[in-house]
Amino acid sequence: MEQHDFDILTSAEGRELVERHMDGDPARLALKLRNPAVTQQIRVLQKCRTKLPAYYAARCIVPQVAYEQASSEATAAARTEGIMASIPLGERRLAVDLTCGLGVDSLALSRVFDRVETVEIDPLRAEIARWNFGLLGAENIEVVNRSAEEFLASWPEGQAIDLAYVDPSRKKTDGKRVYSLEDSSPNILELLPALRKIARRIVVKLSPLFDVAEVYRLFGEDACVEVISLDGECKEVLAKIGFADGENGTPCMRVTAIRRGEARRYDFDRPALERSAGPVAAAGDARFLLVPDVAFYKTRTVEAYASEYLKGAPGNLRLCEEYLFSDELPEGFTGKTFRITFRHPYQPKEIGRILKSRGIRRVNVHRRNFPFTSEQIGRALGVDLGGSTDIFCTLADGEPTVFFVGRID
Repeated sequence: MEQHDFDILTSAEGRELVERHMDGDPARLALKLRNPAVTQQIRVLQKCRTKLPAYYAARCIVPQVAYEQASSEATAAARTEGIMASIPLGERRLAVDLTCGLGVDSLALSRVFDRVETVEIDPLRAEIARWNFGLLGAENIEVVNRSAEEFLASWPEGQAIDLAYVDPSRKKTDGKRVYSLEDSSPNILELLPALRKIARRIVVKLSPLFDVAEVYRLFGEDACVEVISLDGECKEVLAKIGFADGENGTPCMRVTAIRRGEARRYDFDRPALERSAGPVAAAGDARFLLVPDVAFYKTRTVEAYASEYLKGAPGNLRLCEEYLFSDELPEGFTGKTFRITFRHPYQPKEIGRILKSRGIRRVNVHRRNFPFTSEQIGRALGVDLGGSTDIFCTLADGEPTVFFVGRID
């Protein structure tokens, strides 16, 4: 978005056009209005209905790139709620967001902190953020148009920040993606010593692809790790510094799974992560196959989740090669559940004939601890990947096995 687009969208005429045609087809509106700024904004705002409902309702200005990079409001709210549980009431005065962007994270913080200072290096993005915060009624947010480095260098000595939040950009100015924290902007590893001196707590938002084991190597063994998923998709890996979420201040691993608008949190201390549930159990003649939420796999806590939170569940619940099998559906399970229709040894030609006889030409292949990739399995079975039929491939009772299932959840 350029300055002239912003000027059009903040004018009375531009806002009236957006409001009048909000439910229209952007492709047709492009020909009718011949106003690219307005039609593009309508297109993006229509996408905001689910991801950014408050921004949609207030008819905020949302550039396409900013929309793609922003947290969803549901994720930002769940993250903030989880953070606040560990912050005393007397230390909720000031939060600093060093990477404002569209401002979704700053908005979430403004609802629980007395004051928020949010830093944005780009002048136009800073202007857009100020405009949007005005529409959203967030009067306790101050937008600072500076780099994170300049902001921290000028911070008054002796003034404590209750929470510093950083979401480093993983794209260069030419749009190319970067993968290391050293190449991200700002370089949080360089800023960390200064931040530790002035901030009581620090939260760093990392890529969903970030290896959780790296958090401890880069930020220290006293860091906490939180992984947030939204409706079965991993959205964030958080490094939390200065928090003591576990019992007696023991650092922990936290899983936050948001499903159907409800956030469920699961904490694991180091002893729980190090404990083993024992030998891998047999799948046997289980009626149900259960797949824990993706955040448990991301944090490598599937076994700990089963032993800590599903202990004593009825139905002879057992873990077999990273899938759970049960004779009954456990109450409150966080993940996806499937009813097993039948199982078959991995004999591709025979399974291919079964699928063909049922007129099935496409399957969703789920696999864990299996010697072949999904693509190799699809070719061996003579089917394409996709569709509405699910099969699970894993080692069951020591043998490569395929489970045919029906979706329950």
